[in-house]
Amino acid sequence: MNWLLDMVHLLGRSLYPYLTDISVALLACVLVVISPDLQRAIRRRIITWPFPARTGVFILLVAFGYGMVITKLSPYLASQLAQLPPNWLLLVVSLSFVVIGLWAERHRQM
Repeated sequence: MNWLLDMVHLLGRSLYPYLTDISVALLACVLVVISPDLQRAIRRRIITWPFPARTGVFILLVAFGYGMVITKLSPYLASQLAQLPPNWLLLVVSLSFVVIGLWAERHRQM
């Protein structure tokens, strides 16, 4: 049993150098699942606007909104993940991707 705990510890410890990439991936996955609902809600509100205005809102939402969420929240998420011990880090990262995958499946994104 100690070999299993040692393996989990080793795998968790090996994630620390990649926490920035992992946090960007987690946020991107969440945005991919959320974006259809968000875009649908915004589309309902701006459907009567002229085409250039709707296009501008789309550009602001996707390029600046989603981009800003990823660039501003990923360092914070990485710093929070860095505080976890290696065993918990492996568990939290693994379960986070599984939960996002199940959420995507439930929203028929996959």
